[in-house]
Amino acid sequence: MKELLADRDTRLLLGSQWVTQIADGLVQASFANILILEPEGTISRILAVSALTFLPYSVIAPFMGVFVDRWRRRNVLIGTSTARVLLLVALSVVAHLTSGDVPLYVGLLGLLGLGRLYLTTKGAVLPFVLHEKHLLQGNSLSGGGGMIAALVGGVLGIGAIAAVETANTFLVGAGLYASAGSIAARISHTMGHPKRKRESLGGEFLRVWQELVDGMLAIWSRAGARLPLLGVFIVRVAAMVAAITAIIIIKDHFPDSGDRFGRLSASALALGTAGIGAFVGALVAPRLGRRLPEPALMLIGFVMAGAGILTLGGVAEIWAVLSLTFFGGLGGFIAKVAVDSQVQQALPDDYRGRGFAVYDILYNLATVAAAVLLLFSESGSLRAFCAGLGVTILLFALALGHAMKEAGLFVGAQAPTRDG
Repeated sequence: MKELLADRDTRLLLGSQWVTQIADGLVQASFANILILEPEGTISRILAVSALTFLPYSVIAPFMGVFVDRWRRRNVLIGTSTARVLLLVALSVVAHLTSGDVPLYVGLLGLLGLGRLYLTTKGAVLPFVLHEKHLLQGNSLSGGGGMIAALVGGVLGIGAIAAVETANTFLVGAGLYASAGSIAARISHTMGHPKRKRESLGGEFLRVWQELVDGMLAIWSRAGARLPLLGVFIVRVAAMVAAITAIIIIKDHFPDSGDRFGRLSASALALGTAGIGAFVGALVAPRLGRRLPEPALMLIGFVMAGAGILTLGGVAEIWAVLSLTFFGGLGGFIAKVAVDSQVQQALPDDYRGRGFAVYDILYNLATVAAAVLLLFSESGSLRAFCAGLGVTILLFALALGHAMKEAGLFVGAQAPTRDG
């Protein structure tokens, strides 16, 4: 960690990212309380929120990576932070004037889109400031710190909800985003590509589409990018199933906010144990990475997440809920940093923005897929459903491990060349 943080630009990039993700956690906790925890109908409500916020963004998300690959990336970091400040200030004003859900859905969609554009840019910038070295350690520090920051922000958001109006928590989030943009502005290099000749709007969209197709072909032609991206979709589904299962149990069994383990306090504890899991993962992943190749590290994360759902999913006890979120955070994080490193190594710099845009699409779709899967548990036993899904995830890990072995991904780090 000392070696990585010795570089000033690395410190500034990670500092901006972590402050941003504290704001993400705080603001999203406010949205979650209003749109999910308070209303009736948990799974169907989660599915509606997921579909209305993630699916529209997933349509436009592929174009984000193309723009990241052509814009000055420092400006993207600053611009997305500034846009979120303006959006939250406007949303705070609207929230004081109306109680409808429509502005909240629109605001959440905008924040998620800007947030993913920021993190897509960060994923493309990180190898630049690390000078292509220490990618696993850098991703572990970035991802682990970011996940913990988001969870800390979520806990702070839950505390703020209990103390002040939601509209005021939006203003706190706006202040944090402004700080993140200010930190990013101090990065010494613009991290941009030479300007291209300006084209007509139609020509620009056509070129974006062509470059997007080219980027997807580049991903598909490299097993070192293709298989990890498939894997991260499945492990994200597992992590979101764990999260939604925890929400269902908390809402059904700990609804009284005045209780010692009421809705808000149980939610805060669940976020906290997920953060502890991520922190443990941040400590463990680099050590395991010195002994194991990244594909093996990814499969370890798979096994942890799948085994957690198999053994703990649907158990209506606070210790089981907290253990489930712990293993979801631990396994999901270990798998994620391994995937980050594999995608960064498998793709040349010109394709990394598009690669992480596809990454973000899969992350979004995994949330919707998890909610769709859990709809099948409404007519039966949640415990039995989770046990069956856990077994399925473990079997998928076995199949994915075989495919990566056949592709030769266990022999060493992937170079940015075509490997079929």
